[in-house]
Amino acid sequence: MLTIQKHNCGVLYSGLCTLFGIGLVLGVFAPAAAAGISADASSAVIFVYQRVGEENLPQSSISTDQFQEHIRELKTEGYTVLPLRTIIKALKAGEALPQRAVAITFEGGYKSTLQNAVPLLQQAGLPFTLFYASDMADNNQPSHMSWKELKALRKNKLADLGILPASYAQMAQRPAEENAALINRAISRYRAEFGEDPAFFSYPYGEYSVELRKQLSGYNFEAAFGQQSGVAYGQADFMSLPRFIMTDSFGDIERFMLTANALPLPVGDVIPDSMIVSENPPAIGFTVTPEIKDIGKLSCFISGIGKADIVKPGGNRIEIRLDRMLEERRTRVNCTMPDDTVIPGQPQSWRWFGMQLVLADYADDEAAQSEPAEQPE
Repeated sequence: MLTIQKHNCGVLYSGLCTLFGIGLVLGVFAPAAAAGISADASSAVIFVYQRVGEENLPQSSISTDQFQEHIRELKTEGYTVLPLRTIIKALKAGEALPQRAVAITFEGGYKSTLQNAVPLLQQAGLPFTLFYASDMADNNQPSHMSWKELKALRKNKLADLGILPASYAQMAQRPAEENAALINRAISRYRAEFGEDPAFFSYPYGEYSVELRKQLSGYNFEAAFGQQSGVAYGQADFMSLPRFIMTDSFGDIERFMLTANALPLPVGDVIPDSMIVSENPPAIGFTVTPEIKDIGKLSCFISGIGKADIVKPGGNRIEIRLDRMLEERRTRVNCTMPDDTVIPGQPQSWRWFGMQLVLADYADDEAAQSEPAEQPE
């Protein structure tokens, strides 16, 4: 099991002590030095937060103290925090991004974000993007930002806005007509308030089906975002980009550092091809890019189950065999492996590919916000 513990020379990964803290000067655009695979040069970690400082909702909130630790790490240890628009533009163009490029996003448009997170980001000079549901502003929900607050935020040079569907509701198993109404209403309200179309869309709870993803690709969004773990890179699917979610239980500084230094693990031929699964236990498999020659160090972990049995049928094909059924509505699959490229002054990075699986016949629970542990072992 991968262990992370404080040590007098930095951070200890299974006996290998490496120093965090020496990186590229912020704002310098250059390809990753000694990049292990082609995806590394144009890649970025995207974080997503929900509520900030709402101690009564730890499953969907992160403490203000933890959030301040994240900002301190980003500001002092050589990361490059960029606007989401800048990152997406670079990824689509195949342009190089700095090593340890990071984007910060927020989900929901909660007032606690405005009150507890935005002032800290403003003070640190860090850009961010906020995704909101227009019905909450229209209905003057006290826990969410108003249109007046959203408009004021948009004038902030560090802030950008993206949309959720008009109502924060699970979409993956809704009829296409209902989803179209939710998306269209959200776009219409954004257009009415800001005079242009939104560039980014976020799937509520990170859930989407093949049909929903295809439906969304018919709009003019530059990118859409889930909540499966992983690193965004130039050859990824821009209608389902991954983000690392940070909550009170899984937002400690060690996990934040681990994910902030992650590298992409490009894969293809993924099964199941839909996040919504009707077979339980589901068949899980993928093929790792042939640029990675040795997949012997790859490990996969299933939330609620633990380390998974991996079968390697040949080449770079990985298949996961489950000996019991999934019990939760949402299950996370996280596969990681240490990167063999060691850059002087940088910590060892872990390549990361994540999936989120949703049981099709499980009773809907839109209040469920728990996020399973994602630490690689």
